[in-house]
Amino acid sequence: MGKKQEIAIGIALQTQVLKTCPIHNQLYRDDEAPADDENMARAFGVAIELVHRYKPYAEEFNHDAHQLTDLLSQTLGAAPVSCPDCLAQRYSVKEQSGKRASAGP
Repeated sequence: MGKKQEIAIGIALQTQVLKTCPIHNQLYRDDEAPADDENMARAFGVAIELVHRYKPYAEEFNHDAHQLTDLLSQTLGAAPVSCPDCLAQRYSVKEQSGKRASAGP
């Protein structure tokens, strides 16, 4: 992962658009969170402000906030909507309980 990607992920985590699973330490996007639109707007606002106000970010993104907002969009679009490991465990438990139910008494 490059420095630009780290910055985008950091912004997404800071603004709670991305979350980290406390069990598996996997990143995911929680689309069902009630403040998701507000957090999304905050994330893009932070990205623009960083490029406009802070020299290290400005230099990293060639003084072009769109580079960072585009990367942020790509990062969020690529993130799963729940922890992949938790989801796999849920399906595994459902499959096993389904096999037990079909085996019958």
